[in-house]
Amino acid sequence: MNLVSDWTSEEGITEEEKIYYYQKAGKIAYEVLDEVKSMIKPNIPIINVCETAENLILEKGADGLGFPTNVSIDNIAAHYSSPYGDQSVIPNDGIVKLDIGVHVNGYIADTAVSIPLSNTYKNLVKAAEEGFRSGMEIIQAGTLPSVIGKQIEETILSYDYRPIRELTGHKLGRYELHGDKRLPNISVPYDPAEGDLQVGEAFALETFASTGTGSVHEVSGSKFIYMLLPRRIAIRNPVSRKIYSTTYQRYKSLPFAERHLTSFDGFNQSRVRFTLRQLLNGGGAIAYPPLADEKGSYVAQHEHTFIITEEKGVIVTTKPPFEFTVPENLGSKSNESQ
Repeated sequence: MNLVSDWTSEEGITEEEKIYYYQKAGKIAYEVLDEVKSMIKPNIPIINVCETAENLILEKGADGLGFPTNVSIDNIAAHYSSPYGDQSVIPNDGIVKLDIGVHVNGYIADTAVSIPLSNTYKNLVKAAEEGFRSGMEIIQAGTLPSVIGKQIEETILSYDYRPIRELTGHKLGRYELHGDKRLPNISVPYDPAEGDLQVGEAFALETFASTGTGSVHEVSGSKFIYMLLPRRIAIRNPVSRKIYSTTYQRYKSLPFAERHLTSFDGFNQSRVRFTLRQLLNGGGAIAYPPLADEKGSYVAQHEHTFIITEEKGVIVTTKPPFEFTVPENLGSKSNESQ
């Protein structure tokens, strides 16, 4: 098995096709988020929310998940996705971030919304939304990420909340959730080597507003999301090799949840955990623990995906209007396969 693969290759994919894949993924992501956010009510099992979203993504015609569905509550800013058998439920009060990812032929839609469980957190949600809006207002080909971060920070601070320093928007690539450019939530010093946004590039712009310190830490002892690295790992046990091979084929270089390998792929839970430990210890995978601001704080998130095009400028792919058609050559390929 060669992990140095052509997952991210765009050879043979036209610009028209690429934009179509991003838009199709975005439409699915919007529809799923719109349906699933109504589930966010007290005492609903978090795992039900995660699995409902993930099943809907596949039912609506996506090629796969962009990443495991995140349902992060209160001071947890990101990366909580239910483990297998999760007994956690939506609380009676607080704020819930619902973050979903979709891919079509490896092209990703990443979108998130915050749901306040009482009026107490509505202004916090608005701060994250307005931070996002202010950043999007200045985005075009040639915009510098540092300028976007300054705009977002000033907007969120105007609501008397803090942006999260360590969490950023990110460039998207084919089967690549985090590319080589970041869109910060804060002002950062100008760097002469800083790359501006360019035509043909896609990004997820995500903004975070917090009542806490504005800095997140990893929650110790919690690892629910993983990602394979492009490195061959020798695994002797035949069951573990099968788990590794399935993970490689199904998820490629995109994040996946431990529970996916048990719930979706049917592997024994203890064997899955054993295999993941082998991969982590051997440098064949990395883990993404939940990230949290200080205890007692609350964090809101808002996120959409966009692509910069030559003809239409900036297209936000994860919100209406969804004005796109199947490229003629893709339609021909589809008809030929029937």
